[in-house]
Amino acid sequence: MSTPSQALLRSASSAQDPIVAVSSPPGRGAVGVVRVSGPEAAVQALCRAVVPGPLPDRQAVLRRVLGPSGALLDRALVLRFVAPRSYTGEGVVEVHLHGNPLLLEACVQAFVAAGARPAQPGEFTRRAVAHGRLDLVEAEAVDAVVQAATLQAVRAAQRHLGGELSSRLTAWRDSLLELAVVLEALVDFPEDVDEPGLGSRLDALPALAQAMEELALTFAAGRRGVLGARVVLSGPVNAGKSTLFNALLGHDRAIVSEQAGTTRDVVSEPVTWGGVALRLEDTAGQRDAVDPVEAQGVQRSLRAVDAADLVLEVRDARELLEGGAEPVDPARLAVATHCDLADPPPGWLAVAPDRDLAELRAAVVDRLSLADPGDLIVHTERQKNALVAAALGTRNAAAHGAEEPVLCAVFVREAGTALDELLGAWTSESVLDALFSRFCIGK
Repeated sequence: MSTPSQALLRSASSAQDPIVAVSSPPGRGAVGVVRVSGPEAAVQALCRAVVPGPLPDRQAVLRRVLGPSGALLDRALVLRFVAPRSYTGEGVVEVHLHGNPLLLEACVQAFVAAGARPAQPGEFTRRAVAHGRLDLVEAEAVDAVVQAATLQAVRAAQRHLGGELSSRLTAWRDSLLELAVVLEALVDFPEDVDEPGLGSRLDALPALAQAMEELALTFAAGRRGVLGARVVLSGPVNAGKSTLFNALLGHDRAIVSEQAGTTRDVVSEPVTWGGVALRLEDTAGQRDAVDPVEAQGVQRSLRAVDAADLVLEVRDARELLEGGAEPVDPARLAVATHCDLADPPPGWLAVAPDRDLAELRAAVVDRLSLADPGDLIVHTERQKNALVAAALGTRNAAAHGAEEPVLCAVFVREAGTALDELLGAWTSESVLDALFSRFCIGK
């Protein structure tokens, strides 16, 4: 384990290298952005070669952008941010050119020729954490804001970026560490320690553990908000899954046939309903397939169901009436098709060619909605695991209490350390490498 300044600044390439990357989305556009970060003197030297002319702090100025040979590449608006008042805490320059990818790459190569190196994924944000501009929770929020699949998820990530989650975690950690200090003093100097508030502090531990557990439980909804949800249509052959799939999309995407086993693979398409982004997936009908290709499709369907955020259990209403209503896992949404020909049993959502699917879409959105936006959520596995560890340590501390102050202090310290790691106070370099590798190059 290492401190943030050690782990974050240690890499194969020197952290003192000035770095450069395109920071705008791929493709053509009106404007593209090239970002440079590094020690102030190094960045100034780069700019003298590529965008010559004075660059006042935090003012956009029009400058020529020169290639390695000194030839004009473009005219661009250039912004300089003097350290430490910049995104990374270093000297930062942003060059806003016309959004032709060829110009952007040529600008990057001009900075490389002048002495910069291409940035690694997430390296700008990693330097921001290293220089104390962000903690790890806020750094993960940067990626979440960029990747979020819904506006609700964007708002949740922006609250993280604004420090709300970090503030709550810091308050929890501070209260635990204050308790640890009292407990350890009580063990070492029992005759000298008089702490009348110790009992109330210990009594508060179960509620604190519960708050941590409840926050950890928001992970599934938080992950769906960032990555989008997988909604899988599952059921027997000829249940009408592909017809329903096409109807929900509003166009023909899957092949529909009366022949059983027509769908052989998972067919998917992204949609957004009620502000919730999801990927709708049609699957092969469930049966004991003899054909090896169909059997492989059935296996893929089962894997899709296992990985789904929500399963639509699709059945033909006529078969439900003939065979009796089958119990459906309450975690799944029960959908009956062909309801123009037969009424579905109670508890089944009815769909038919002549019926609006608004009710079904609304039911899907209701199942997949994020946690109450008035509260905080977590959206990474790292955050969830750290909260679970902190809650476990807190519960163990509460179980031992003042009767066993040594063990109580040990578990309180464990809980506080888990929150420290969550915030990035003590984090291994391998964890940081994995975290920032998911970022885009220019972030």
